[in-house]
Amino acid sequence: MARTKEFKVGLFTLLMAAFLYIGFNYLRGLNVFSPLNTYYVKYQNISGLNKGDKVILNGLDVGTVIERKFSDAQYSEILVELAVDKTIVLTDSTFARLAKPDFLGGVEIQLILKPGGMRVLESGDTLVGDIDRGVAELLTQEGLSAANQLSSLVSKIDDVLSPFADKSDSIAMAIDNFTTFSRELVLTTRETRFTLEQLKLKMDYVTDSLVAAMGGVKPLLEEYQQLGEKLNAVNIESRLQRIDTVLMGTEQFLTKLNSGEGTLGKLMSNDSLYNNLNLAMADLDSLLIDFRYNPKRYVNVSIFGRASRPPAEGREKAKRKRN
Repeated sequence: MARTKEFKVGLFTLLMAAFLYIGFNYLRGLNVFSPLNTYYVKYQNISGLNKGDKVILNGLDVGTVIERKFSDAQYSEILVELAVDKTIVLTDSTFARLAKPDFLGGVEIQLILKPGGMRVLESGDTLVGDIDRGVAELLTQEGLSAANQLSSLVSKIDDVLSPFADKSDSIAMAIDNFTTFSRELVLTTRETRFTLEQLKLKMDYVTDSLVAAMGGVKPLLEEYQQLGEKLNAVNIESRLQRIDTVLMGTEQFLTKLNSGEGTLGKLMSNDSLYNNLNLAMADLDSLLIDFRYNPKRYVNVSIFGRASRPPAEGREKAKRKRN
């Protein structure tokens, strides 16, 4: 059981080492599954050559830079290690030129194969180093240009800042004013935010009130809708015709009434009935008064058969005869 665990641990360690080796070489730009030869080349200045930069042969990528380091204690030379495809045959007449293909591009190493080689190089041999004139001139021009630009920039900055030297107090005051303004702006922003929050709360209250009001108006609208449906169901035209007929009949009745036709017309135009009714009411009133004061004249009740008294007019005549 213990041997099995040791075997598993050892196998895991071996696999992890293999993965680390493959990953490390992949990051260096090498493919461990393709056959490669290692060559060396020396330069005094590599002009920013980095690990993983390309090794080019007639425009084709055939290798990569895997290492850079100083070759002596005086740091006068830099040894560059190259990994090149094993199928590429290099001779002692081949040299590695450090070149820069364009102004914005990186640096690369170009393999130049010259005829007349006497010996085929093997893995671990050293190539002849060469620097493209364009790179050397570019390095010199870039250094001079950078220095000139830096000097010009410093002069421009000095020219720009010199007028402000005499106005340092004004600038300081302006900065203080700007600081005060910034603080006031922060306070104003806070007050505005608080006001907006209050306004939002009021708007929410108004919106809720409107929603509640609309909820109360909805049943009323439904009732009006039902009333409209009922009115639409009624035959308004026939009802208007009936009303028109009634109005015409009323107009004819009033016309006849005003012209004195019929009983009501005669009653309204002739006052004889009124006069007769007035006389009848006066006679009735006299009768009632007389009945009130002389009830025995009209109601005669006798237990022993007493003769009835003559009417009032007869008594008046009898009194006159006696006198």
